[in-house]
Amino acid sequence: MNFSNIISKARLIPRYNWDYSFATFFKAFVHSFFPMPQTLQTRSDLFKGDAFFTTSGRLSLYAILQSLHLNPGSKIGVPLFCCPVVFDAILQAGLMPRFIDITSDTYTISVADLRKKKHELSAIIAVHMFGHMADMDELRAAAGNIPVIEDCAQSLFSTYKGVFAGDIASVSFFSFRSGKHLSVGEGSLIISKDSAMSAALKTEIATYGKWKKGPAAAHCLATWIKSVLYQRPWYGTIGYPIGIKLDKKLNLTAKSGFSVRRVAPGDFFLINKRLQSLRPHIKQQRLNALYYLDKMHNENLVFPFDKPYCESNYYQFALQTNSLEARNRLASHLRMHHIDAAKYLDEIAWEAKEKYGYTGDCPIAEKCSQTVVTVPVYYTLSTKDKAGIVDAVNSFTG
Repeated sequence: MNFSNIISKARLIPRYNWDYSFATFFKAFVHSFFPMPQTLQTRSDLFKGDAFFTTSGRLSLYAILQSLHLNPGSKIGVPLFCCPVVFDAILQAGLMPRFIDITSDTYTISVADLRKKKHELSAIIAVHMFGHMADMDELRAAAGNIPVIEDCAQSLFSTYKGVFAGDIASVSFFSFRSGKHLSVGEGSLIISKDSAMSAALKTEIATYGKWKKGPAAAHCLATWIKSVLYQRPWYGTIGYPIGIKLDKKLNLTAKSGFSVRRVAPGDFFLINKRLQSLRPHIKQQRLNALYYLDKMHNENLVFPFDKPYCESNYYQFALQTNSLEARNRLASHLRMHHIDAAKYLDEIAWEAKEKYGYTGDCPIAEKCSQTVVTVPVYYTLSTKDKAGIVDAVNSFTG
């Protein structure tokens, strides 16, 4: 590899923001040995209800499903276009996913398709995809007496008709793993506003294992090392090539199973610490997205404008092409401009058919999985980065 290639790779803008410095690692590492009670310290208009913590979003969903005490094999309505770990959590709970199509403008669950399939369902998961809110009034009206669970893994501080994500349904969960807004390593929060659900969750989570000090400290170290590899110049030269090889070998994004544990003490310390100062970061990320929407002009692409009822945090900025071939060309074009764009969920239909019994009745979700690319939008991007991303998108010829 010549020097110019190394420089080119070193310039690659990571697709996600792993905001975990050495100072962050040190604080989390220390608190691995001196854990604090796992109680949410910062209460605001964001979290209204009883709070419970687990080590991951998928485990939180598992805990919620277990606490519903549904019959084994019951069907859970879930949009096909979402992270496959959601499907795995359903399966691990002894239940079955029933796939619901999405709307192409918000990438969230289609209420029209839900109405067709609701007679099969025992619960529904409303995934607020990319930070865009599902139409919760319409969804809950269609659901009737069927429990609705809000998946807020990507929608921290997004709002629906002025109400924060997670404060609409009676139970919801958030994810704080690295790459998300808090980026604390791992960790998840469940919010319950139903007393019976809260009692069941308390009983369920009481059975989950606690971290020992050694593994908890090692977890902090591993998170920091991976975070370093997700920063320039190391991302393009080391982190990205390693990640691609591991993902192909292990299919990391869709791995099944999970550790039934409470949140690691170092991660929990960072959750409480960062929630107190997160809102300006969310605001900046949204401003980045609005800058893109103002400056990007390309008739070959569909841009992610908010619905009137939604104020998205723009966890990810999704661009939609008109075909699989155009999507692949766009991803290659962006890579030539040193931008790591994600072909988001491009194998989700195949995986759902192979592992979870999907029958091919979600055509919009399948199309989106073949035509959507997400570009970096996170709050730590520089002005130069954002201008370069705009120029690259505008220069794409389709």
